[in-house]
Amino acid sequence: MSSEVLNLKPDNEKILLELNPDEFKKIKKLLEIQEEEQEKVEQKQEQEKNANFVQLYRDHMPEVRWLMTNHSFASSLLFFILEHMDNRNALACSYSVFEDYFGKSRMTIYRAVKVLEENGFIDVLKMGTSNVYIVNADLAWTDKNNNKKFAKYDGKILVSKKENKDYEYRNQFDRFKALREREKLK
Repeated sequence: MSSEVLNLKPDNEKILLELNPDEFKKIKKLLEIQEEEQEKVEQKQEQEKNANFVQLYRDHMPEVRWLMTNHSFASSLLFFILEHMDNRNALACSYSVFEDYFGKSRMTIYRAVKVLEENGFIDVLKMGTSNVYIVNADLAWTDKNNNKKFAKYDGKILVSKKENKDYEYRNQFDRFKALREREKLK
């Protein structure tokens, strides 16, 4: 009777097992199945990342249409932010980035940012001479839904509470609601 030797190394210890050919094939098959399952889990996790998408929620399409119709540059600015935001809906940059990209004046950019902020599309946090633009997570999202609770802070951006005193008390959805009522959007 021939036998196969299987060398297993748990915790840096060698264990030698003497198996008959059928037992060896069964264990080998189990190990292959385990590896295949691990690969499937890793592939599924990779697919769940959705690294290159932005989803817009239908609930707020009337607000987006209003913005595009009434404030075309503000909508371009919003889509620039959407394009470049991280997977927690934040983009940190100075006005110079917008000035260079769009070729617009600081005042034009300021007015567009104000339209976006006042109507609930974004929040703006101060960060020294730059800003952090946070897209309303009820409007757009780029990560798994269960990560929405981390939309405002991810630890990659540091902002001063002193410069952003009223942020905690603002509610983007309330501003969307006010826009919808004011403009009678359906």
